[in-house]
Amino acid sequence: MSVLAVDLLGAGASARFEDVVGRSDLEATIGQIMDYLVERDDVDEHRIAILADGWSSSFVARGIAFDDRFAAAVCDGGIWDLNERAFLRDLVAPSDANALSRPVFSRVARNIKCPVLISTGDRGWLKAERVKELYDGLKADGRDVTLKIFTSEETAAAQGHADNTALANEFIFDWIASRLGIEAH
Repeated sequence: MSVLAVDLLGAGASARFEDVVGRSDLEATIGQIMDYLVERDDVDEHRIAILADGWSSSFVARGIAFDDRFAAAVCDGGIWDLNERAFLRDLVAPSDANALSRPVFSRVARNIKCPVLISTGDRGWLKAERVKELYDGLKADGRDVTLKIFTSEETAAAQGHADNTALANEFIFDWIASRLGIEAH
């Protein structure tokens, strides 16, 4: 397995969240990276996975929603967009009981074609119960999605699995290998 690391957001104080939100060039960059990879002779274009961690995960989900060439993805799978839509729906119609029972549709989640692993910790940015609820909605909608919630007991439960990145990465790369048909060692 080969890895191409790309930092879409940059590092340091210049990569502020407020400056990044709403930029469509981040999503477009995913397709441009794929264009580069499929042009290479040493890359099997049918076995390309993408991995995002931290808050860039939602940008990767948006990028792969409109580029169906990926064989697998590790990202939020559209969870952020689903959560935002549910929040806005509840804000607009807080007393409408029918609105709360209607599913929240997300163009991002609906358009992702490849299998997705959502990997989070029970002490991550979004409560594990909420992630599970949104995941259940994706599964009910027929999405090929896997959810792994790392618990505090096993570690890797902090945001970005900062408390045990090795454990999380072992799980993540084993999942990618299984989806790409690569034997784990």
